[in-house]
Parts: sequence; structure tokens; C-alpha cells
Amino acid sequence: MKHIRGYESALSGNFYSYEPGKIKYQCDKTGENLDVVYDYDYIKKHFNKADLKDSRDYSIWRYAPMLPVKTLDHIPPLQIGWTPLYKSRKLGKNIGLDNLYFKDDGRNPSASFKDRASAIALVRAIEDGATIVTGASTGNAGSSMACLCASVGMPAVIFVPEKAPVAKIAQLLIFGAKVFAVRGTYDEAFDLCLKVSGEFGWINRNTGYNPFTREGKKTCAFEICEQLEWEVPDRVFVSVGDGNIISGLWKGFRDLFKLGFIDKIPKLYGVQSEKSNSIFLSVKECKLDPDADIRICTVKATTIADSISVDTPRDGQMAVRAILETDGDAVQVSDEDILDAVKLLGKNEGIFAEPAGATAYAGVRKLALMGDLPEDETIVAVITGNGLKDVSSALKVAGKPIGINPDLDEVKRYIN
Repeated sequence: MKHIRGYESALSGNFYSYEPGKIKYQCDKTGENLDVVYDYDYIKKHFNKADLKDSRDYSIWRYAPMLPVKTLDHIPPLQIGWTPLYKSRKLGKNIGLDNLYFKDDGRNPSASFKDRASAIALVRAIEDGATIVTGASTGNAGSSMACLCASVGMPAVIFVPEKAPVAKIAQLLIFGAKVFAVRGTYDEAFDLCLKVSGEFGWINRNTGYNPFTREGKKTCAFEICEQLEWEVPDRVFVSVGDGNIISGLWKGFRDLFKLGFIDKIPKLYGVQSEKSNSIFLSVKECKLDPDADIRICTVKATTIADSISVDTPRDGQMAVRAILETDGDAVQVSDEDILDAVKLLGKNEGIFAEPAGATAYAGVRKLALMGDLPEDETIVAVITGNGLKDVSSALKVAGKPIGINPDLDEVKRYIN
């Protein structure tokens, strides 16, 4: 792969030459997460906007020259990416924003943004001769991995916290994964998965551990810019749990900038629940002392938004960097705000989001109502998962159907 130079430590900058056929997870010296380093001069010679204009591959693989895969021989048959970008019909106007957009990633095969990451991790696992892929998840990353593994016949072993939503566990089982429901938190499931993959030599897909997850998630940034005809949004809002999505978006925008496809990088906003606000607290600390090293706060997460319920974000340092270096910010909202956002998105825009997916809009709404967002800026809220992932949460704000007898006059009375 001539377009890849190697790996770099997320913060310390330690560089490792690329070794074909070997996945490297973390820095040997510091234990930091790694970032894939590209040869942008090489890519410029072989890939440009005209190639995209002529492409009829409406998936993440249209960006293959900017992805860490050897060939397209092993890609899953499911369509991943190129999810719709909708301009807000009503909600933007209601909060004083002229150009609010929603990127609906609940349209991916497993109904989650995580399919982007799983796709790259899976292809790299196949290329490197894997026989089993494993991962820990609050639900979405695991069901995503199981879904894509099923499509190519790769066995998957997934660890989830015992209290993961039933719909997500159902997905895992239907896709044929071997599922371990850990009597503990997501963080405990994550750590157990690391031990198991080390013991058996399985490929580990864990967010913030496998460097290729970020490479899949960056494709969302590629799509946003291309779908806006290369007019870069001013701000992008996304929910944050482990931090890997916002760091992936940052990587994507940086790739496009270094390749000359765009002339600026948008401000990135990470939105969290007050009941799982590690990144919010960490960004706040960094702004109070800009010269200090990035320190990730640990919390006891209890938010209803299970997909972003994390005690210690595994890609937290890169998430904080993404926010600070783009002059963005971290926002915390209440669980009540998140559930309101679920209802507002459904009723006003026809988008059914799970709580974590709606959290991005909850953050936009909070800042807009405070007067902190210019009305003429272009703002994108990334909806990371479909509402069918967590129906019980949606029912808390959806209301109830009207029970009636099969009688026309009774219907008329209610309508009148």
C-alpha cells in the first residue's frame, strides 16, 4: 500500500514504519492510540475530485484511495455509507438557524454509524488472515461487526454489558455472533475483550484500540463535504461516547484539507449527556489550563443514551484534540433534552433517532436557544443511530395510541 507511510502515536508523535500484513494497535512506548499516516503527495497523483464525480459507487468505497485497504477484493457486499444529508425542514427555523442539516447514519445496514468503522476493521482483518474477529460494545459497534461479519462468513465474538438494549442484543444473535453478556459496565466488557483477544490471538475491533475504526468513521466527513458540493460546513455536531467518531470526523476533514479538496476545517462539537460527560469535563479542564497535557476525566456513566454511556472514553485524548484544534467545543445536555430531541426529530423531520443519535441535535438546540450559533452558518448534526435500536426510550416521549372500538362514530367523536 504505497499510499500509507505508517502509524503515529496520537499524542507523543512516535512514528512506526508500515508493516504489511500486521495490525498494530497501540504505541509500544506510551500505550497511546495510533493514527494511520498517509502519503498525501502520492494520493494527489492518483486521486482527485474528478474521480469522485465520475464514480457510481455510492458507498464508502468510492474513497478507497484514501482508505487503509490493499484491494477491494474483500469488501462486504452490503452498502455502507453514502447516507442521506437532509436540510432541516422545520427544526432549524424553530431555533433560528437558516442552514441546519442532518446526516442520517441510521440508514446503514445495521442502522448505525458504526458500520463505517466495522467495514474497514473487517477488511483489514481478512487481509491480515484473521479467522475470528472480536469486540466490546454497548450494542451498536457489536451489532455492526456481527452484521458485516455475517455478510462475508467471518465468525464474530462480541462482549456487551448485560443491560444493553434488547433490540441490539437481538441483532447480535440474529447475525450469528457468539455473544457474552458481561455482568458489569461497558468499560469492564471492553477490558475483558482485550484480555480474551490477547489470549486467543483474535483480531480486536474495539473502538479507540483498533486504529482502523477511525479510518472508517472519517468517511462521514468525506460524504458531508461532497454532498454539500465541497462547501465545508461551519460547524459539525456529533454525540460522543468513546470519542472515536469525532476523532474520525476530524481525521476525515484533515485528509481532505491536506489533499486540497477543501480550504478549511469545520469547528467540531462533541455533545454528551450530563450523566456521561467525561469529554465535556476534560475539554473544560484543558481550556482552563491550555499548556497542560490532555487528561481524560473518569465518570460514572448512567445516561439513558446507552451508545454513549462510557466511564472512561477510550479515544478520549484524540476527541479532545479534535475539539480544541478546530476551535470547537464540548456541550452537555440532560437526558430529558435528549429524549425531547428524539421526539422533535421524528415529528418535525421524519428522522427516527435513538437517544445517542438525537444527542447531536440536542446540543445544537441548546446552543442555538442560548444565542451562541450564528443564524446564517451551515451546521451539520450527525444522527448516529436509528430509533428502532431503543424503542423503550422512544416510548417514554412518544405518547400513547388512542384505544377505540371498531366504530366509525367513535372515531368521529375523537376527531371532532
